[in-house]
Amino acid sequence: MKILKSNPFLALANNYMIDAPEPSNISYFWNFGSLLACVLVIQIVTGILLACSYIPNMDLAFLSVERIVRDVNYGFLLRAFHANGASFFFIFLYLHIGRGLYYGSYKYPRTMTLNIGVIIFLLTIITAFLGYCLPANQMSFWGATVITNLLSAVPFIGDDLVHLLWGGFSVSNPTLNRFFSLHYLMPFVIAALSVMHLIALHTNGSSNPLGVTANMDRIPMSPYYLIKDLITIFIFLIGINYMAFYNPYGFMEPDCA
Repeated sequence: MKILKSNPFLALANNYMIDAPEPSNISYFWNFGSLLACVLVIQIVTGILLACSYIPNMDLAFLSVERIVRDVNYGFLLRAFHANGASFFFIFLYLHIGRGLYYGSYKYPRTMTLNIGVIIFLLTIITAFLGYCLPANQMSFWGATVITNLLSAVPFIGDDLVHLLWGGFSVSNPTLNRFFSLHYLMPFVIAALSVMHLIALHTNGSSNPLGVTANMDRIPMSPYYLIKDLITIFIFLIGINYMAFYNPYGFMEPDCA
């Protein structure tokens, strides 16, 4: 391990992934963090590749999505992984939050970890909504229109805020351009916040099912929990591959398929 500790970047990875002291009694409910990291990487990679062929234009957006699915090499697979990955991300996120609430992981001194996690959750909702609007077909067009009209509830300036967000008097090209720009940017913000979430977690250590301090009984992350995380990641990869290859539109509405 001297090699890992000699380099500052490797030493950082060593402190977080190998020698990090973890409670000896945490269950598989604590694996959703690593699953979320895995899904986020898949979403960023597939999203960048999809963005290479997407056109943020009201007349061409849906046609560009169809072209990705029909003409781009393995485009259908990229879209299937990206769309189903978003659904898996929310499933794991809800389970991750539910575990934290059930076991009291939000209590002092881990309140900062919770606060950053809530911000990540809200940004994920916004990012998913922006991505949902990008095909600009029947469902996504009216979805964008209805949700953005929520701003009209703001007293006095609501209508002006809606028109500012649209860049006009309806969902149109400027709307799609800014939605695409923000949808591309947000995952990197989420990734940065995830690193902050991890730093806040390791500052005070992970919680455990008993809800008491585990400082007297900790074991290193590797190989114990590293292998344990890899087991659930492997199961998840089987699940997302099944959805992408055999039921790619299982999580979508018929109009979006």
